[in-house]
Amino acid sequence: MNKAIALSILVSSAPAAADVELDPCACSPNKPGFHRADALSGDWGGLRSDLFEDGIKVTAAYAPEVFAAPGQDDERIVNAGLASLAIDFELDKLIDDNLGAIRISAFGIHGKGLQLMDIYGTSNNVATEDVRLFEAYVDQPIGPFAIRAGLLSADQEFIIAEHSTVLLNATFGIIALMPNNFGGPVYPQATPGVSARLESDAVTVRAAVYDGDRIEEHGIPQELAGSAMIMGEVESHGFKLGAWHHTALGSGYYGVMSRQVAKRLGAFARVGIAPDQDIPLYADVGFRFGPGGVWKKRKKDFFSMGLAFAQSSLGAQTAIEMTYQILITGWLTIQPDLQLALKRDGTDGVVATRAVIAF
Repeated sequence: MNKAIALSILVSSAPAAADVELDPCACSPNKPGFHRADALSGDWGGLRSDLFEDGIKVTAAYAPEVFAAPGQDDERIVNAGLASLAIDFELDKLIDDNLGAIRISAFGIHGKGLQLMDIYGTSNNVATEDVRLFEAYVDQPIGPFAIRAGLLSADQEFIIAEHSTVLLNATFGIIALMPNNFGGPVYPQATPGVSARLESDAVTVRAAVYDGDRIEEHGIPQELAGSAMIMGEVESHGFKLGAWHHTALGSGYYGVMSRQVAKRLGAFARVGIAPDQDIPLYADVGFRFGPGGVWKKRKKDFFSMGLAFAQSSLGAQTAIEMTYQILITGWLTIQPDLQLALKRDGTDGVVATRAVIAF
């Protein structure tokens, strides 16, 4: 699988750098800022450190998972996995101080998720089985601005709540209102686009234009669509206000709060509205406790809970999740997880476990 991922990267060309802070408790390699403190393959005899010092960072991970819904009649137990490979080139170190960065990332996806007929998705890793290119872009600072161009995914820059990143349910990444109503671009599909941001100590402003449809094969674009997705967001002190407009499908609006409210306690809340769409209203809320764990001996673990609610054409739906991320070593986490999916036609309970291995 790793050879195939590498081939996908070589077949394409493109660029990188993330303005989102690295988050050591992100539960999935597809979330922005994912990293681990160590790697199973070590330092490659010093080569890895040398490359990093020179401005080349190689990140690889594999996340196997098992999900079970005891009340299901068929396929009540499923398994899946996500392999990821990302290469970052810091051009200011490699070539010239005035240059930015290049990022190329790819995924190998296998298995399938639980079919609960809900709008959320119990796993943020599950997608169509494929080996595919994800993002590939150049990120270039220009004075106080930064421009990013290439293959981009909106969920890597917009609508992010840092304190929801431990949770496994897909809606606690990108809110379910957006992909269900407007498609994307969101994991695992990026599209050609350009984004810009202006950052200061008090305020960050982001704006982006993406291709409005995802016409691609293994993540490599085949043609441009006749529509566009336009997004904008303003962030200050843990609060965000944003909107998007799809030229063929309509508009949506959202607000995000994600703040550290105590030394080891972070909280988040988000709301989204999309008039005249299948899902016109969405809201979620939750908290993340850690690092420090619930017990004194588990100083690097994270505990989190989240609740999401949406009105939809299928009736109101609610998702509740409770999860605990256990750091076994710097390169391995194990994460047991409990979820409830409450729908008009019944309630499903979900028991899950995910491991994340950084290579």
